[in-house]
Amino acid sequence: MWKNRYEVAFERYMRLIQRPCLSNRQERRFLLSSGATLKNFDNIVQSVDGSAWIVDVKGRLFPSGVSSRRYWKNWTTRDDVLGLLRWEEILNAGGRQYRDRSAFVFAYRVLGSKSPLPENRLFRLRGERYAFFVVPVKTYLAEARLISPRWNAYETPTARFREIARPADEFFFDAPVFVSEPLRAESTVCLTFS
Repeated sequence: MWKNRYEVAFERYMRLIQRPCLSNRQERRFLLSSGATLKNFDNIVQSVDGSAWIVDVKGRLFPSGVSSRRYWKNWTTRDDVLGLLRWEEILNAGGRQYRDRSAFVFAYRVLGSKSPLPENRLFRLRGERYAFFVVPVKTYLAEARLISPRWNAYETPTARFREIARPADEFFFDAPVFVSEPLRAESTVCLTFS
């Protein structure tokens, strides 16, 4: 199963903050009974209150690159949105466990000195720094605007995105997680929860 650096970093971060995280195979689309296919989600994550969330990880650079110094990129596609909403229906069959329980995790790889979180809250893996922000799909959809009809791409305006997105530790763990020393994949880490 192939995973990109953002998905790997997010799964390791969930392990670090001690949140159960079930990884999903994504290499093929899910075949529906109608013959249509459905984009697979990345993970199911359990928050501290016991609720399970269907998650799609969106890797982005912070800022967006060397030539473009734009921060807080948060675009998704129509396929991403509809896929998660459909998975809510499928996994909720007969119950209420997954109703309104799908979310985008924007995994930002922090490139420069400007960061979306304090340095002691960034997750480090293989020499790279990450910040994870969560937005429930229906909240995102209520704020998103079409930015590319050709690609069916949507994005929430930056100021509004910063209001609705929550750091992943606060969203899933309900408390900030401070890393007391730089993380390496092989090292043991001391954490303080407050």
